[in-house]
Amino acid sequence: MKHSPWVCLTLLIMSSFVFAAPSSPSPIAKNIVQNAKKECAQFENGQFETTKHAITRHDLTGDGHPEEIIDAGQFACSTSVSMWGGSGGTMLWVIVNGKAYEFLANRWKIVDFDNQQILLLAVHPSECSDSIGPCYRALVWSDGFITTQ
Repeated sequence: MKHSPWVCLTLLIMSSFVFAAPSSPSPIAKNIVQNAKKECAQFENGQFETTKHAITRHDLTGDGHPEEIIDAGQFACSTSVSMWGGSGGTMLWVIVNGKAYEFLANRWKIVDFDNQQILLLAVHPSECSDSIGPCYRALVWSDGFITTQ
């Protein structure tokens, strides 16, 4: 069976996306995951598991090179339900320029607002007021994370 050159080119391009390996985690990200694994094992010989979504990449600085976000909400330890978080949130690390920034968040999301990447954290209500209700922190990168108001 003979294919047109366009079909062959299209198949070649599509196969390059399928077989392209994602870049491997940085040494800092690997260390965070390894420390979590070790911490789990040290607590009553727990078994550590994680998902493929534990480390994601997002360009928060706008330099064209995505930063790593490590979400401990994607970790599990067989002997502890709350090893990396609790009612105040779950540990979240963002690695920028070789430095890990730590946050507690119940949930998080990256929001693109006029080409500015905003790290939106759903945090414990005590960070906003004494009342119970939703509370969010919006963080942007400007030579360090700053909370927008």
